[in-house]
Amino acid sequence: MNYEFSILLILHSTFNNMFKNPFQVAITFAIIALIVKLAAFSMGIQHGEMEKYIFYIYILLLLLTVFMGIRSNKIMNEASTSLGQDFKSGARSASIFAILVTTITYLYYSNIDPEFFIIKKADYLVTLPNKINLAIQGGEMTIEQIKVKAIGDIQSTNIIFSPYLHSMATMFGLVFIGLFQSIVFAFLMKKSAGLKK
Repeated sequence: MNYEFSILLILHSTFNNMFKNPFQVAITFAIIALIVKLAAFSMGIQHGEMEKYIFYIYILLLLLTVFMGIRSNKIMNEASTSLGQDFKSGARSASIFAILVTTITYLYYSNIDPEFFIIKKADYLVTLPNKINLAIQGGEMTIEQIKVKAIGDIQSTNIIFSPYLHSMATMFGLVFIGLFQSIVFAFLMKKSAGLKK
């Protein structure tokens, strides 16, 4: 019993000291995101279904980042905080988290797992001959138009399946979702009696 209480006390003091400001909150959860991404890579399960689960894990980590960012701001302020202050602290945490995860995403796909997008391109390009055959059989396009469209499809795969575009999409998605979560949490924390201050 005393052993369990000691562990809980250590965890409580660790989390209170770790989450002093939104930057520390964002760094902590970005490191957790990196660990999850590297764990999936080291187990060789980073492709297929795991891509969807990593997305969900990122959203959960973003949610925790926003909540803990607002909560750390409430703890640091002596007086009660306004809705705007709560939103700003949540949005700040979410933005820092998004920037850190974007950096991690870019470095991961350009240095650690560069084959990821090669596999994605190959999966897409395998369907290209069927599309060409359907276009020829349909007769709606001339051979020259089909060639131009096929070349355009091949060029667009090089742009779409790149670490840069993927990391930018990650950043914008996390920022917008984080802003939405910030306003929701700021509002809920104002309305909830246990979380007011």
